[in-house]
Amino acid sequence: MSKINLVATGDVLLHSRIYNLYKTSKDGYDFTQPMAPAKKLLSGGDISVVNLESPVAGEELGLQSFPKFNNPVELAENLKKFGTDLVTNSNNHTMDLGVEGALKSIENLEKTGLMYVGSHKSKKDRKETRVIEKNGIKCAFLSYTAVTLGNNPPKNKEYLLNRVVKGQTKEVRGDIERVKKEIKPDVVIVSMHFGREYPLYPVASQKEVAASISDAGADIIIGHHPHVLQPAEWITNSRGKQTFVIYSLGNFYSGQKGLYRQIGGSLSLDVIKEKNTSGIKVKNPKLDLTFVDANRKDGYQMYHLLDYIEKNAYIKTAHGEFDSLEVYSELSSRYKNWMPEIELR
Repeated sequence: MSKINLVATGDVLLHSRIYNLYKTSKDGYDFTQPMAPAKKLLSGGDISVVNLESPVAGEELGLQSFPKFNNPVELAENLKKFGTDLVTNSNNHTMDLGVEGALKSIENLEKTGLMYVGSHKSKKDRKETRVIEKNGIKCAFLSYTAVTLGNNPPKNKEYLLNRVVKGQTKEVRGDIERVKKEIKPDVVIVSMHFGREYPLYPVASQKEVAASISDAGADIIIGHHPHVLQPAEWITNSRGKQTFVIYSLGNFYSGQKGLYRQIGGSLSLDVIKEKNTSGIKVKNPKLDLTFVDANRKDGYQMYHLLDYIEKNAYIKTAHGEFDSLEVYSELSSRYKNWMPEIELR
């Protein structure tokens, strides 16, 4: 038997109120201290994936915050040092700085040594499937966004942003078919930027897209965009196969304020391949809950939520105080009602 542990996080999207706090005396940026828990989480997986929601075109093109983003290059460098193997970069902010910004962000990711998927520098680059093999298990990664807010690539440069347009998954299904034929991976992992911002449960369009992608052969679907945690479930497709889907991993590290916008998660899954058998099994879903204290005085510090609760009876936000144990109880109920076996930690 072979086994790998896959780790995937929610959105990383730095507002100016964060990156301005962490400018160093050497005219750079360093997010090592405020994101300290990320290192333990990301280095703990055999393969670790982060949803990088902002371009990292850096100061050369001018840093930007809401509504259009451009983060420091050092963010990518820190993620690499934390143990990130791959970032997904297809989302509604990919084209915030146009073609130049998207290409510069990719260039900086390559310089940093971070594999990326979802936004590409050419047609050829897009066709090169991102594959990571560990412990004899070959994993193929794909990434798409169903949300662009009008920030679309030029018609002759569609490779800059993998998209699901109006819920049509034809491109995703075609990619999965091609990848399975050419690469013959043991597991296909699809990142989907979809849904609406802030609902605590998936909307109908998310479930429809996930069902279609499952039917096409995805083994794991990792959701982003709502900026809050949403439940996970098993989808049984028309072929009788099961797909693990988590509809949103929330914010991993961002400057957004609001109780459930400040709580995110790092997903852990075991992918198991039995000897002399075809196919894989996805087992032991776990969710490490995180909390970003959006108090400027405390520097937008990330915490492991259970560590924070142990020391704080109440979670203080800009919108009020909340009983820590009641918040954890609500999160636990929300997840276990959909997937009783998932472990929150």
